[in-house]
Parts: sequence; C-alpha cells; structure tokens
Amino acid sequence: MKKILSLISLITALAVAFCCAPVAGAEESETPQLVEYGFIDCNGVMIEYGIYGEVNAQPLLLLPSNGSSMHNFDHNILPEMAKHFKVITVSPRGTGNSERGEGKLTFDVMSEDLVCILDHLGIEKTYIFGFSDGGNLGLVFTVNHQDRVKALAIMGANINPLGTKTFTQIGIVFEYLWFSIKALFTQDPADAVERDIQGLMVFQPTLTFKDLEQITVPVLNIYGENDMMKRSHSQRITASIEGAQEIMVVGGAHSSCFNYTDTVINPALLDFFGVEQ
Repeated sequence: MKKILSLISLITALAVAFCCAPVAGAEESETPQLVEYGFIDCNGVMIEYGIYGEVNAQPLLLLPSNGSSMHNFDHNILPEMAKHFKVITVSPRGTGNSERGEGKLTFDVMSEDLVCILDHLGIEKTYIFGFSDGGNLGLVFTVNHQDRVKALAIMGANINPLGTKTFTQIGIVFEYLWFSIKALFTQDPADAVERDIQGLMVFQPTLTFKDLEQITVPVLNIYGENDMMKRSHSQRITASIEGAQEIMVVGGAHSSCFNYTDTVINPALLDFFGVEQ
C-alpha cells in the first residue's frame, strides 16, 4: 500500500511540476542585497519578511506561489523591481522561516497577516504583485482591504479550485491526500504544514466573480497561453473587474513570470505601475 501511495505521489507531483516548471535555460538575474530583514508578530505568529531596493520609493509587495517563501522572486522579478520600488517580500504562514500558527490556514487569515505587516512597516497603501497562490492572496486581500492597495498585478491566479484545469487539479488532490495520510501516520508537525499548504489549492480560494466586481483599483491579470488555469476562468477574472487589463503570454505556461521575465513580465509590470522605461 505504501509503495502504491508513493507511486501516486510521484505521478501527481510530476503532473503539477510539468505545468509549473520554468523553461530550461531561462536567464537568472542577481538578487539585490537585503535592506532590512526580520520577523513581525502577527497575532502571535512570527512572519518572515525582507525589504529590498529604494527605501524611500513607493512600496511594492511581492506574494509568492504555493509553498514558496520570500525568496520566490530572487532571480526573476525582484532584481528589476528593486531598482524602482521599496520591495517587500514575505514568507506566508508555514513557508520559509515563518511560523504556521494555529487554526485553519486560509487566504483570509493570510490576508490579515498582510495588514499586520503593512501596519508594522508604516505603509498605508502598496502596489502588489502575486504569482499563483500569491495572486490568489492578492485578490483576497484586495477584496477585503481595498483601501490598502494602490494597484494589483496577478499572474496565474484563480478565484476558486474550479479555475484549475481538471487534470492538474486531480494531481493536486492526490498530492493533498498523500500529505494527509503521511501526516496522520507520522504525527510530524512538518508533514501537517505540508498538508495544510497543499490544501490551499484544494479548498481555496472561495471568492466569487461577484466579489471581484467590488474591486475598483487598477488590476493587471497575466496568464500563460498554456497555463494550468483554465483560460476561460482567467478571462472571466478580468471581465469581472471594471477596467482590468490582461496579458496572455504566448507560449507561456503557469510559470511564465519566470520564463519571460525580461521580455514580457517586467516591462508589463513597470508600465502598469507607471514607471518610465
């Protein structure tokens, strides 16, 4: 039985990795130096953060993909953005060196962590870029706290699990079941965290297209031509937000922000955020 479950885990992991893997040979940029690093106590949970770039510039909050930390953008988005913004990177609950905390792990909970971080740093409003689950978190945060957002750019986001292509979602569910069984037998807190983070892609987010109609700040929705998200779902996200823009990266998969950083993503973000190039 254990061998069968391991085989299922391998197959499903490969399915998800195939959709998310960067193109071989994609160029990487050197990561800028940290200006500030530490932890912020958000309702008793220590959340890891870092600040890069121009400390007196406009703030830009970068939100990583599922299971990724504040270093998700080190060699792609971050180097260019740090030339123009005060870039804040965070490790969401259970990732990087951030604590998991107690209770159910949801985007609403992590959204309140972002409020805590901005308050601690004295930032009233910020630009936001979120990739994958980071984009989902960006949408939830904007719906919940629109007054804290200057503009939101998302990449490969979905508002509910039905937005993911069926084959990919099946793999995600099997991965979640594997982590659940593993956590049950090992009783290891680290396995439980893996289960909960994977569970975000199974049960979260829980937004509706009606919720998106509340958003009035500028929104840029980027997705790949071969994204793991359904194209119809991505297009409906754009259509549900008045004035929202979208870019479909031709030839891009889910990780297009890493594969087309210099040619598409960074120029699009700088233009959207109003930076002269």
